[in-house]
Amino acid sequence: MPERVEMPRISLLTQAAMATVLAIAGCVLSASGADAAASVAHPAWASVQSATVHPGVSVQVGNSPVCRAGFILTDGTRAFIAIPASCAGTGPADNSKCDVGQDPVGTPVTIGGAKHEGKLVYSSITQMELRSETRVNRCTYNDLALVRIDRRDVKRTNPSVPMLGGPTGVSKDQPAAPDQLSVYLTTASNAQALNTTGGGWSHAMMVDGPVASADLGGPVLTSNGKALGMVSGVPTANGRTLVNNFHHEVRYLQTVKKFADVHLAKGTAKFSPMLPLLSTLF
Repeated sequence: MPERVEMPRISLLTQAAMATVLAIAGCVLSASGADAAASVAHPAWASVQSATVHPGVSVQVGNSPVCRAGFILTDGTRAFIAIPASCAGTGPADNSKCDVGQDPVGTPVTIGGAKHEGKLVYSSITQMELRSETRVNRCTYNDLALVRIDRRDVKRTNPSVPMLGGPTGVSKDQPAAPDQLSVYLTTASNAQALNTTGGGWSHAMMVDGPVASADLGGPVLTSNGKALGMVSGVPTANGRTLVNNFHHEVRYLQTVKKFADVHLAKGTAKFSPMLPLLSTLF
């Protein structure tokens, strides 16, 4: 008979220790994999130099007035342009009661730099009306619409803000004077924060340059390149330009099941702010 070979015995304590080590290693590998997946959870963007669709291009929903593209959003596969919902309106009404007429979901959208029409897929105003929203601050300042970019145009799209770079994320801060802001309209401009109202839903700023009605939707960045919001109105008589809070708008968007995974697409170009306003130096 062959000689019996005795295998070394492993104590229960040693077995438990090994199991713990393997479990920890598994968790680390799993977390690393999740982080890696999250870091690439976006479409294959065009380069900054070649992109023809980006924040600031012209956008026209149906026959509504022309506005500007705000930020680019994605769910990892699809790409969307954020614009003020008021750029997809069909007539004046009392927005404080969530009662502004909106172009219907599915309305074709002309996007500057794209070869194919986009499609209106979400309006915060329509959504609030469906939910019978009555809170005045939300009705008045929750002003976000999404335009889905045709999949054939995603390869022409880059989320970076021209001349400025970024966005580096979504701002959760409440800006106040004299915080420095950056705005992209037909070109990059400086702006200075003034105050925050509407329960944190609205910010006022003073832009160093003209703001026209066709500039609604222009992206506004904080001093560290984070997305504060989009231009939501032309300057008032005292020169104040309003910006609705993008953080609040996106959080509301994500409460809609089919948009739960939609998030801001960060710019591929490094944020580089313009020189500060002279008024902030003295």
